[in-house]
Amino acid sequence: MHPGKCAENPPKSQNREERSGHGRKGEPQPLETPYQKESSEFAPKIKINLNYRPGLVSNQKDPNRFDRERLFSAVVRGSPEALQGLLEYLRRNSKFLTNSEYTDAKTGKTCLMKALLNLKNGRNDTIPVLLEIDQKTQNPRPLVNVSCSDCFYRGQTALHIAIEKRSLEMVKLLVENGADVHARAHGEFFRKKKEGVYFYFGELPLSLAACTNQLDVVDYLLNNPHQKARLQEQDTQGNTVLHALVMIADDTEENTKFVSTTYVEILKAGVKLDPTCKLEEIVNYDGLNPLQLAAKTGKVEIFRHIIQREIKEPVYRHLSRKFTEWTYGPIHVSLYDLSSLDSFEENSVLEILAYSSDTPNRYKMVVLEPLNKLLQQKWETFASKRFYFSFVSYLSFMIIFTAIAYYQPLRPSFPVEFTAGGFLWVSGLIIILLGGIYLIFAQVGGSLVGGESVTSSYFLSSFIQAFSLLLSAVLYGASSENYVAVMVFSLLLGWVNTLYYTRGFQRTGIYSVMIQKTIMRDLLRFLSVYMIFLFGFAAGEPSVSWLWLTVCFPPSPGDPDGHAMYGGLLSVSLELFKITIGMGDLDFQEHARFRYFVMLLLLLFVILTYILLLNMLIALMSETVTDISGYSKSVWKLQVRPKTLTVRGGSACLSLAQILMWFLQRVVILAVHFWVYLQLSVDSEINPEGKLNHEERSAVFFELLWQQNFRQAPEQHHL
Repeated sequence: MHPGKCAENPPKSQNREERSGHGRKGEPQPLETPYQKESSEFAPKIKINLNYRPGLVSNQKDPNRFDRERLFSAVVRGSPEALQGLLEYLRRNSKFLTNSEYTDAKTGKTCLMKALLNLKNGRNDTIPVLLEIDQKTQNPRPLVNVSCSDCFYRGQTALHIAIEKRSLEMVKLLVENGADVHARAHGEFFRKKKEGVYFYFGELPLSLAACTNQLDVVDYLLNNPHQKARLQEQDTQGNTVLHALVMIADDTEENTKFVSTTYVEILKAGVKLDPTCKLEEIVNYDGLNPLQLAAKTGKVEIFRHIIQREIKEPVYRHLSRKFTEWTYGPIHVSLYDLSSLDSFEENSVLEILAYSSDTPNRYKMVVLEPLNKLLQQKWETFASKRFYFSFVSYLSFMIIFTAIAYYQPLRPSFPVEFTAGGFLWVSGLIIILLGGIYLIFAQVGGSLVGGESVTSSYFLSSFIQAFSLLLSAVLYGASSENYVAVMVFSLLLGWVNTLYYTRGFQRTGIYSVMIQKTIMRDLLRFLSVYMIFLFGFAAGEPSVSWLWLTVCFPPSPGDPDGHAMYGGLLSVSLELFKITIGMGDLDFQEHARFRYFVMLLLLLFVILTYILLLNMLIALMSETVTDISGYSKSVWKLQVRPKTLTVRGGSACLSLAQILMWFLQRVVILAVHFWVYLQLSVDSEINPEGKLNHEERSAVFFELLWQQNFRQAPEQHHL
């Protein structure tokens, strides 16, 4: 090329998507295909020929010239004879096999990768020749470690391709020539995505060999004399080879067999290489070890294998998580390793299963041993007592709230008369106000330290209930009658939230779950479609709506022309809703201007809603109930588990409950003392002559109150 001469630009007709190597809809183009040649559309570059001599320019092509087409054709055929003269040509022109002119412009694929992608019976005789030539040219970028450069296959090296082609011979050859055994293939094709084409294997060559069931390659990579692969190595997501095995598990019989076998073999290899290394305790960037990752992703079979793994060989027995202690016939007594399972650890399996409602197959995992026995013992030991105590306390709170709402005057009557009724009314107000404050703190505290999601239905309803309660108290104190609606709404939510405590009983707990699932899954979808039909038939654009012009109500007496008047959008919607539930009256269309047209529309509305949508809702609800009934016991276990697992994070809420109970006890004792105050004037021992006046009786009353109740508060009740 002449000095200063630029390479030709790519054709302008080529669009950007094709130049970047993308397939349709963002999918990658094949790395190797016999139906398409490699791309030559490189970005423009300026090259200078320092050996340029004007008088020596010749238009004849060099017969010994090696271009990419000639080189790639030779490696595809597997013909080392066709590569004769390549070394001399590269030396003569100061070129290397890794130069851009010998690679694919889109993917960065080299001639070595091309050769590995075209193996015949696991061999390609041009590969040793290419490696030898690259070493003799003293390439600063060794051909064996050059990786693909496009966004989809970025990071993939020749070693990855050799492992994917299941050729142990080629793997050995590449490692002997300096291949990096820790190269990461981190392109988009190798990342786990919700949709699209991808193959996630852990990015590392060792992980690829393990995930493709090549134990011989795994053994060689770990024990070769050139560069040993490290089992602790992590990919760009922090996953090790064990994490990768969990990720590719799919719960099928064949897959589970090879994944479980490879998992155990890697653990054994880790003991041989480094006995102090604990591979299963390495966490990824999400804070999950392989066991926790299996629980989070719902991989039931590999999860079962890990928690019930038992190795009989004495050398590796410490790798077991299950130890059979005693057997007698069908009876087995076993010890289990509870590390990463119990709730005292961060991101424990129990917390993942209990609080992550989006975890698949969690109903199947919670009944596996030792989780089943562990949860049962936690429930029977302490959680059930705390749960029932919380239920009784909440029920008492709602009864007091209901009584106060029933007997509360429309406007505040302050100051309150110093009578038994006034005292009880004020005490009830204080209790429900403290209860509202406690509910807010309990829900926020539970979401922060207990793992409860702020988007859960119980959290939202309880928070709204408590907020409405406090808001009604503020409105009541401001003498606003609007407090009634807010208080009634809070009272209604409070009794609905009582369903939360039905989870403590198996029969009612399952029923409560069915109601919740039906509302969240089926009823919301039905309502979204129904509202479209309802308002679509009821209105439209006011200027052109057929209902605006036709659906009317009887003429008003003051109308001199006797024309029917439109009743309004909400009125028409209400009439249509009545028709949907079978309580409507079709006679309201008799006064319409276009009677028969309206009748046709009403019949169409009845067919679409009353016949179609309602029956679809019933069918969907039946399917939901049947689905839940199939694993009803597991569903009930998961309903009571959040209460079982609040030992680590529930201390603050427990202290608040203790304070509330302490206050309730003081209120009860205060009521007793108030009754004593009322009896001082007639008590024969304290006031034998009945001569104590109001001030003297008050002094005796407060002295008794101070001595028995408020001299000192228990230390264990402070936060």
